[in-house]
Amino acid sequence: MYSDGYNLGLVDPAADAARAEAYAGCMDEAAVALFGHALRPRNVVEFGAGTGALLEELARRWQLTEALGFEAASQLVAAAQRRDHARATIRQGYAEEALGAIAGRYDLCLSVNVLEHALSPQAFLSVSSQALSDKGHVVVICPDGDSADTELLFLDHVSSFSEPSLRMVAAAAGLQVIGSIALRGQQKGFRLTLLKPSTSAPQDPGTLRYLSLAQARSDFLKGWSEIDAGASEWLDNRPYAIFGAGEFRNLLRAYAPRLVKGAEAFLTDEPLATTLDGRPWLRADEYASTHPQTIMVAAVNPRSWPVVAGKFRSSGAQIVHPYLFSSLLKEQL
Repeated sequence: MYSDGYNLGLVDPAADAARAEAYAGCMDEAAVALFGHALRPRNVVEFGAGTGALLEELARRWQLTEALGFEAASQLVAAAQRRDHARATIRQGYAEEALGAIAGRYDLCLSVNVLEHALSPQAFLSVSSQALSDKGHVVVICPDGDSADTELLFLDHVSSFSEPSLRMVAAAAGLQVIGSIALRGQQKGFRLTLLKPSTSAPQDPGTLRYLSLAQARSDFLKGWSEIDAGASEWLDNRPYAIFGAGEFRNLLRAYAPRLVKGAEAFLTDEPLATTLDGRPWLRADEYASTHPQTIMVAAVNPRSWPVVAGKFRSSGAQIVHPYLFSSLLKEQL
């Protein structure tokens, strides 16, 4: 799941484009809230650029003179390089490898859901700082570690950043946090942080208090460990299908494997193949109409659950979320 073959941005191109548009909108809104005006950099470099969808959106919105992205996964780079009439250039590689070519050149250095993967967050942020032109800024979007969420479940999330801990790491990398905003809507669970170069001393980690957050994270992880057994008891050998084929389903495969293995089919709005994991991959609306008594389990992030539940329940379909199967998680729905 996390090798050079990483291809999550290719699973649903429409969702990838919608995600890019949403994050671009979040950046504009955050800049107005923090600065009183929109960001208007002349050029942007992005680390972990994926398919280049976000850079393309920013190049269009901001009329950039240059939009350069670096991405480690070869499949995503290849997809970006096949884009017709591309405004952005995407190269394969890591931030640290690129510094010699980009140092001191960019008005904005951007990374979205990358910092939590870095083996050395301080080194990553240091490279981001060194890429900046005079008066340049760094924008980091990553999971909001101030709340216990699914970001704790990902194998390749090396770090989880609360707002104070990100300030501390940034200071050690020579960056000062100008402002930090918890995102809303479909981006709920993520935080945007705007930074600028600084020579201030790093914050003393001894002033940070994490006990309540540690308990919340412990309860969250224990809750996920309950899903498989809870699902078996609740479903009681009744047939069911799983709606969703993306990131959340992958988490269920890892942490509730019996639930995923027992599904008779996988459902999405637009299947991209005829089978998935050796079972039929079907259109959700058609399946719901032909199997009205079969339960659907929604493999979607809780922030998307109200929309998904409303969509199917309005047509009479039986759909539940996996958090229902856990005594510690069902209150989050």
